[in-house]
Amino acid sequence: MVMKKIVLILTVSALFLVACKEEPPPVDKTDNTVKTEELAVPAVDTKYRPFLHFFTSIHCGGCGRFGIPVSNKVADEMGDSIFMLPTHFKYNDVFINNSTLAIEKALVVTYHSPQLWVNKKEHTYDIISMSHEKAADYLKTELRKELDTDPGLHLGLDYKLKENGRLEVVVAAENASAESATYHFEVYGMEDGLNEVQAGNDPYRKDHNRVNRGGQFGGMGKMHTFAANEQVVERFEYIPCLGCTPEKLYFSVIAWKDLGNGRFEYVNGYVFRK
Repeated sequence: MVMKKIVLILTVSALFLVACKEEPPPVDKTDNTVKTEELAVPAVDTKYRPFLHFFTSIHCGGCGRFGIPVSNKVADEMGDSIFMLPTHFKYNDVFINNSTLAIEKALVVTYHSPQLWVNKKEHTYDIISMSHEKAADYLKTELRKELDTDPGLHLGLDYKLKENGRLEVVVAAENASAESATYHFEVYGMEDGLNEVQAGNDPYRKDHNRVNRGGQFGGMGKMHTFAANEQVVERFEYIPCLGCTPEKLYFSVIAWKDLGNGRFEYVNGYVFRK
C-alpha cells in the first residue's frame, strides 16, 4: 500500500513538472540580411566616337596657354559625338598614375607637350600657330572625318556608389564584327573639378576636368578574343584612389588594339556619368 502511494506521488509530481516546463521561444526564421539589388547588364552603345587625346602636364606652360583651352573647347562643343581623354605625363605631375603611365608608354613617341591627337595622328604642329578658335575648328573637322569609322567594339557601362565608399561597376563589351577579333578594354575612374596649379594658366591654378584617376584591370586593360558578335560582361568593385572623392567619380571605358612591341591604338570609347 505504501509503495502504491509512493508511485502515485512520483507520477503526479512528474506530470506537474511537465505541465510547468517553460516552452522555448519560437525561432525567428526571418532573413534580416540587407540585400542590394545587382546592377543590370547595361545596353551597349553602338556609336563610334573619334578620339581626341590630349597629352598634358600641370607644369607645361603651353598646355595651360593652348592645349587645355583648345581641347576643352572642342570637347564641349562636340559633346557625346567624340571621346575626349587628357593624359597627364612629365614633370612629376600630381595626376600621373599607373594608368596614365601605361597609356604614355603605349602611345607616346616624342615627349614634347602639349600633344593633341585625333585617333592615332598627332596634329599639334598643324595648329600651334593658330588662334584657339581656328585650332578648335581644325580639330573638329578632323574628328568629323572619323565619324564613320568601324566601331570595333560596342561598349556600355553602369555603376553605383556603395556604403563602403567603393563603387560597383558593370561593363559590357560586344564585338561589332561578324568575325572574331582580339581587343583590350579598360575602365577608368574619372573626376572633374580638381583644383591644382597649371603653368601657362591665368590665374596660376585652375580646375582640371576629365582627370583619369586610375584603371581597373591594369596596363592597357583586359585582353579578350571575341567570337563573332560576342558580348562580354565584367562586374567588379572599383576602389577609389587615395585623394579621390567617391561621390564625384564617373567612368569611361576604352577598347584598345594591341599592335605588338608594346604599342596600342584606340578602337572605341564610351563615357557614362550620373
